Amino acid sequence: MDPTRILQPHCDALILSLGIGDYDMRRILVDPGSSADLLQASVIKQMRLELSGLENPGRILSGFNGVGTTSLGNVMLPVQAGPVILNVQFLVVEGLSPFNAILGCTWLHYMKAIPSTYHQMVSFLTEDGQIDLYGSQLVARQCYQITREARPSKDSEPLLETANTPGQ
Repeated sequence: MDPTRILQPHCDALILSLGIGDYDMRRILVDPGSSADLLQASVIKQMRLELSGLENPGRILSGFNGVGTTSLGNVMLPVQAGPVILNVQFLVVEGLSPFNAILGCTWLHYMKAIPSTYHQMVSFLTEDGQIDLYGSQLVARQCYQITREARPSKDSEPLLETANTPGQ
């Protein structure tokens, strides 16, 4: 590994570019904490696939903060990581922005891959040896900035007030 390739110190997410379907897709978050592989609905539209053709719509997904979202359905697409092509069943959802896709532990397990946010890479073995896929810190930081700018401003957040309790 080239230590000059990574800007240190960092807490950047692991963002890859991979082949999905017939497209080179950027802004793919590798998230070992996700139990599902997710694809942004707008990506399906850009791939000229029909949302009405998705299977099993209505699955409720729960985020780490307990907020739920409903999937629009499933789609099976080939994902190319280096020389390996694996068919992945994605749940299609709205609102993954800024990510086009999230590859979770399902994809990582089938690939027998080891992700490292610290080293900004995913490694896995093939018959020909070890493959290392490198993330982009620049893209990770751009995604972080997009997310920060999309948040409501502090001025729009409700203010906490002290409760008036008897005896105070």
